[in-house]
Amino acid sequence: MSKLIGVLFHPELEGARTLSHDLCALLEQTGHRTWSASAWHEEGAKELLAASEAIVSVGGDGTLMRAVRALIPMPVPVLGIRYGRLGFIAEIPHEEALRKVPSLVNGGGHVEARTLLQANLTTTKIDRALVQVHHPLLNGDPEFHALNDVVLSRKMGGRPIDVLVFINNEPFTTYRADAVIIATATGSTGYALSAGGPILHPTSQSFVCTAVAPHATLTNAVVIEPTATVRLKVSSEQGAILSVDGQVDLPIGQEETVTIHKSPYAARFLRSSPDAYFYSHLVTRLRFGEDAGA
Repeated sequence: MSKLIGVLFHPELEGARTLSHDLCALLEQTGHRTWSASAWHEEGAKELLAASEAIVSVGGDGTLMRAVRALIPMPVPVLGIRYGRLGFIAEIPHEEALRKVPSLVNGGGHVEARTLLQANLTTTKIDRALVQVHHPLLNGDPEFHALNDVVLSRKMGGRPIDVLVFINNEPFTTYRADAVIIATATGSTGYALSAGGPILHPTSQSFVCTAVAPHATLTNAVVIEPTATVRLKVSSEQGAILSVDGQVDLPIGQEETVTIHKSPYAARFLRSSPDAYFYSHLVTRLRFGEDAGA
């Protein structure tokens, strides 16, 4: 049965662009319809994304994160091809893509669901024109969805920020730190891990609160239940930077509030590995995955 398969590729990797064309040609030979586009211009492909039965992401984990966010709210599975780098989320090496992709999109794999975070920025002070530049389709207060993490970080070098943390509307703590990270299980092996956070199984729905270089405050990461709501309030005069998956960055001012909870949507990854692959590959990926963010 013919399917519409989309390919999103990293535009700055010539090999990724070439591979995307080769994949489209191969899939069309097997009777499928295809399209391809830069992952940096995914908004222009919304109609094609909605009509597709699967998306192939060619690049690194960063390309895959863009694809996941572009698909919201559509429940379309994504197959990650890592090109030239050892991505933690993108599963298939580019050398094996032409051999494995046709079988996987024809039902040879399984779908793995991953929790996303939803972050809402409540503000009257932020330059709304700046918000529109980063997220032109937003209406009302800015809303973002993250596969890896939502981070409040310092705006000025050498000056930590003060962030008040509330969990389920109850005061938790005030961090004086370089940054505060709220990470999904997927993101627990990224920035949060480098700051001393725990590793969660990728299908866990819990999330983690971790401070970066905290001073005279709680130094341990905290695992938060999936039903909780976390509210972060900046109390530093210099403000902070709100970062979503390290790809959307917005300056926010003193007293601005970010509310974070489990997203009603989920990422769906098309996988070839068995469910236990995470543990067998964990050490290898952590040791050699420094450049996984393409």
